[in-house]
Amino acid sequence: MIEFVYMLVIDIMFLLGLLLLMMPLGIWRQAAFAVMKRNFVGYFSNPTGYVFLCLFVLLTSFAAFWPHEFFTTNLANFDQLNKFLPYIMLVFVPAITMSIWAEERRQGTDELLLTLPARDFDIVIGKYFAAVLVFTVSLLFSQLSNYAVLLAMTGGDLDTMLLFSTYLGYWFVGIAMLAVGMVASFFTSNLTVGFIFGAGFNAPLAFFSNADVIVSNGVWIQRLFEWSILQRFEPFGRGLISLSSIYFFVGLVVLGIYCSLILIGRRHWLGGRDGTSMLWHYLLRAIFFFVICVGWVLIVQHSPLNQLRVDISAEKVSTLADSTRSLLTRLSSQLNDADGRPLPPVKIDAYVSGSVPTEYVQTKYDLVNMLREFDVLGGNRIQVNLHQGIEPFSQDAILAEKRFGIRPQPVTSNSRGAIREEELILGVAISNGLKREIIPFIPYGMPVEYELMRAINSVSEPRKLTVGVVQTDALVMGGRVVVQGENGKPQVQTIPMAQIFGELQKQYQVEEVQASTPIQLWLEDEQGKPTHRRYDVLLIAQPSKMTPTEMKNLIDAIQLGQPTVIFEDFLPSPDNFPIVRGTFFPRAMPRAGSESADISLLWEALDLDVDFVERPVQDRRMKFPWLIWKSPADNPYLRDSALNSPELIIVRNAANAGATESRFAFDHPATRGISELYFQFAGYINPRPNASLDFKPLVETGSCGRISLFDFMRTQDDEEQRENFRGEAGTKYVMAAAIKGKNVSDTLPESTSSMTADKQNTNVIFVNDMDVLGDMFVQLRNFPIQNGIEYHFQNMAFVLNIIDSLAGVDSYFELRNRKLKHVTLRVVEAATEEALQEVYLATQQIEKDFMIAQQELEVKAREEIGPLAEEVKQLEAKQARGEQVDTQSLIFKKQILEQMAREIQQKGRSKGEELTNRRQEQIRSIQLEAELKIQDIQRRFKLAAVILPPITPLLVGLVVFTRRRLREREGISKARRIK
Repeated sequence: MIEFVYMLVIDIMFLLGLLLLMMPLGIWRQAAFAVMKRNFVGYFSNPTGYVFLCLFVLLTSFAAFWPHEFFTTNLANFDQLNKFLPYIMLVFVPAITMSIWAEERRQGTDELLLTLPARDFDIVIGKYFAAVLVFTVSLLFSQLSNYAVLLAMTGGDLDTMLLFSTYLGYWFVGIAMLAVGMVASFFTSNLTVGFIFGAGFNAPLAFFSNADVIVSNGVWIQRLFEWSILQRFEPFGRGLISLSSIYFFVGLVVLGIYCSLILIGRRHWLGGRDGTSMLWHYLLRAIFFFVICVGWVLIVQHSPLNQLRVDISAEKVSTLADSTRSLLTRLSSQLNDADGRPLPPVKIDAYVSGSVPTEYVQTKYDLVNMLREFDVLGGNRIQVNLHQGIEPFSQDAILAEKRFGIRPQPVTSNSRGAIREEELILGVAISNGLKREIIPFIPYGMPVEYELMRAINSVSEPRKLTVGVVQTDALVMGGRVVVQGENGKPQVQTIPMAQIFGELQKQYQVEEVQASTPIQLWLEDEQGKPTHRRYDVLLIAQPSKMTPTEMKNLIDAIQLGQPTVIFEDFLPSPDNFPIVRGTFFPRAMPRAGSESADISLLWEALDLDVDFVERPVQDRRMKFPWLIWKSPADNPYLRDSALNSPELIIVRNAANAGATESRFAFDHPATRGISELYFQFAGYINPRPNASLDFKPLVETGSCGRISLFDFMRTQDDEEQRENFRGEAGTKYVMAAAIKGKNVSDTLPESTSSMTADKQNTNVIFVNDMDVLGDMFVQLRNFPIQNGIEYHFQNMAFVLNIIDSLAGVDSYFELRNRKLKHVTLRVVEAATEEALQEVYLATQQIEKDFMIAQQELEVKAREEIGPLAEEVKQLEAKQARGEQVDTQSLIFKKQILEQMAREIQQKGRSKGEELTNRRQEQIRSIQLEAELKIQDIQRRFKLAAVILPPITPLLVGLVVFTRRRLREREGISKARRIK
């Protein structure tokens, strides 16, 4: 109710503003005001007007909620109505304008109007404003009705200003089409012909958006589309008040009124007293005025005025981030290179499927919105070619694959309770001269604005920064190793590059670094003066698996000021890194020699204190660090029981965890925007007492405990026994930290020969878990919904943030974790989720019954075969002890036992297949019932959305009709009424 009242207040303010604009008519143009009042009252005093009003409300409600795409998109907006509105207007606007002048001619009242003490302008403007008021009232009925329906579907959570902006756009569309339709009314005295002319004159504006149906030339298609009503309205549908769009519609209004003035005054110029016609004179005037209007629209469109737009929506879904706007502004201002030559434009070719699964709707919405904003704000430096509605085997799809390698991708979606497979095109190609970046497919979890800006930066920047990846036994950049095969013989195994480095390559030049020789830190010019760093950031995973020489060279590079990120893992997960071993374990491969580096040297160089215990293992003593554990109750994903393992740590910020203290250092760029991280079998680090380096915790746990790796490994098969070694919880542990010296500087040294290693040059971020580099986090970023659970792990963003913070890149922190909020149909979602939950519970029960049935079959088989099997077993035991046994009887019983086993196995197989088929049929039946239930829920909303809105204008019309009939009967005598 509050939201509905809010919308009413906004509408009242709009009406007051409209009345203020019309006030001068009542003061200085009283004749125009009288004409306006007469036409407006006349329209709504006639029941026919209410018939058209009900039809308009019905059509808008039907177009908004009846298409199946409305529930597929699951967005609380009027996107479906936006597509059909121009065609609805082709029916409704001529119904208003057909009687503006044709009715006056038919009834012969046109001469009366023209003899009034008023100018032609007063009559035209009065009739036009009357039509505008009629349309405004109709639009208000439609808006409030459709808004109420959306309120019911969302439970009251709506972006009211977005919906108001949409209907404001409808209003501008309507007043423009009314002006054009009014011109048509001056050509005839027949209402039907006036309706046809009104629809015909407005048809080009409505159908230019479908120019590709009859025009094959791509340039002309784009030009015609730019002059369509749908294209000019588009910003309003996204919550944007665009000056250029307003100027277009107001230009049509001015042109229509001017043409109407010419036509109403043709009695003066068609044949004057001397019989001289001025037809060509006024025709040329109309043409020149049309050219002037078109010219002004083009000037506004191709000038900075086109960028004047305000996003009034609450969620700002069409507002670009500040960093994005800064980059676009910089690009649009850089028209020439250093030599004064014009820079080539950044071309963006996007290929988007027409219909997409529900999971991809918001991604498609964001992509289209961003590209439209890039096209406007980028000026002449960015050219966007947006190809929408692409079918997998269309000509555009073939062209996209041939030119850019963008091809249809198979996706699995859950639509209306059923699993469906379909092909989807959602790719972007960005080029600048010879540079090109391809995003072949945009998964639904990928942050669209971040990916686009990263690609634009990549093709527009003169060079990429460089990340050097130091090679260790972890082989995160991929490689080939010799392992022992199943037959005991050595065989070569290929290790693929970790997917996170594929992401890094989109932004950086990634190079593998061999630390067996001193690491080159600077690139020099011809005079030997350093120009820039050889590696902007050095990344190393599992430095404990280096050789002593490599470790020394690494420490030297760090103490010479090389920004470095280190990932060290006490117990790497075999799912992520099956080859490399934990910190204190021997190396598994003789890469660059079999010697192992002393990791304590690195910890000493970084002033780190790492706790460990020593335990005897075989004939020597080994060091075992501590692992962190948390309570299984802290698992936010209850349906994923695997995460209940205490040593799997999910760190969440205060807002998510419901805690008062912060888990992340939000003042550091590496953790900016991070709200949830997942660590597997991770340890902790502390600064040494009296450390000279600054130790800043980046990630800190809540109340946790610890268990030694020794106890963890020897109790892996006994969870109850392991619990005895976990100790008490209640301590916070640091899992990642930024370590800096006092002499860290970005200034170039005078010469490399004068540089000396110094601990105070250290600039390192240390993460005590290498598993954050695992491929699973890239996959979960792209496809966060797995098995019906939506995960929010930001490990991939955390790693990229670390690299950017050390490299001094600050363009992407805001974009990388920016999540636009879209208002969805929450009531429909809740009803759908309830149906799907019933499917889940019923499926679980079916699976349970299936397991019980299988167990019963096994028990029954054992009961049937058990006595004979036990007898055979006893006879064989006697025979083994040397006792006298009837051999023939034993052989016979074995044969009978084998025969019974085969028969029981065959029966069990048949029964198992029967149970499996029955289970599949039951599950499919439940899924079908759920799908029908979901469709029934949607159908009820559709019927309510279409049936209820026209009731209000219909009741008002009935009241007016009844009142009119009663007033007509007031002056009639009773005798005449009886007759």
